[in-house]
Amino acid sequence: MPGGSPVPNRYIKSELKSYRLLWEEERPIRWPYMKILREYSTLKEFYPEINPYVEAYRIRENVWALFQESMDGAGDLWMYVINGPERVLLIDTGFGVGDLKGLVQHLVGSDKEILVANTHHHYDHAYGNAQFARCYCHQDEEFSMRRTMNPHIWDYLFDENGKNIYTEFNRNDIIPYQEYELILIPTGYRFDLGKGYEVEAIPLRGHSAGQCAYLDHHNHIIFTGDIGGAGRRYEGDPCADNCTVETLWRDMQVVVSRLDEIEAMFPGHGMLDVTSSLLRYELDAHDRAEWTGAGAVCHEHPSGDGGQIQPDECVPQDTVPALRKQGGKERENRLSAILHRPTVSGKPDAEGRKTSGGDRASLLQDHCTLPGK
Repeated sequence: MPGGSPVPNRYIKSELKSYRLLWEEERPIRWPYMKILREYSTLKEFYPEINPYVEAYRIRENVWALFQESMDGAGDLWMYVINGPERVLLIDTGFGVGDLKGLVQHLVGSDKEILVANTHHHYDHAYGNAQFARCYCHQDEEFSMRRTMNPHIWDYLFDENGKNIYTEFNRNDIIPYQEYELILIPTGYRFDLGKGYEVEAIPLRGHSAGQCAYLDHHNHIIFTGDIGGAGRRYEGDPCADNCTVETLWRDMQVVVSRLDEIEAMFPGHGMLDVTSSLLRYELDAHDRAEWTGAGAVCHEHPSGDGGQIQPDECVPQDTVPALRKQGGKERENRLSAILHRPTVSGKPDAEGRKTSGGDRASLLQDHCTLPGK
């Protein structure tokens, strides 16, 4: 959330064109990590002639982490570039300050098609979307994402006199807003980057209604976005009740049941290349929490017909604590059924409307729905 304090963190040398005016509270572990990484790492690439607001770090042979300072007083952020054999996947787009598309093209050294996937709709993850013709997000994030699709999304960064509130930067460096196509994807959708290279969409809802992680099956790494706390519920959003720690706990179970596929995690903020066991630790913390609240939560469950998964349904939230008490074989069967759910695979056509698994209508089958929608 926007905010921050005028009390700065300790100094980290930076050549970025941005300069923070307000700061989040200094993190005792994150700060020394970022100082060493940003000042001394040989992984760092900086191309101010293309984009003076972003540092790039090569974290795998074909993957870069893109660092940008927060423009609204919150935590500095990461975006990610996966250079596939035939296509590129950009995960998140930051604040939209500076030429992000040009930087990605420079890093991969070609004019390959760039697919853009958002973890969620928040300012620091999706405000660069308008630099691209189309962007993808989990279908439970549709309502929230469409709220950001307008040319006034950056107004809150400036006061009534047009001065920067949180971070100094040149407003003329915001790439002008243009309409883009929002393409909704279901749980299990796989981006085809060519020659069998796939990246899978795995929801980690709670921080927002459709917050989604992306699993790179080639490198065995997962990009988790933000998975801390329950997010804001927007009036009129049919999936608003996903914004609970209950929903995050449920989705975390699915990811943790697949840790044998994951060697490391890369979050939206903080330290990179974190051991995947951290996901288990977070789930353990959720398991020890006392759950409260009412309403509905989108929930996948076994149907009893051979272990297949029913479409997402909104079920009473008090059902989830009951599931927590399941032990032994019953819980194991539930996780197994989720793990072996059918997935949708394929690459979008030129219009972004189809996959090899069927047309877009078929992709909406696991969409969160509430009575009356």
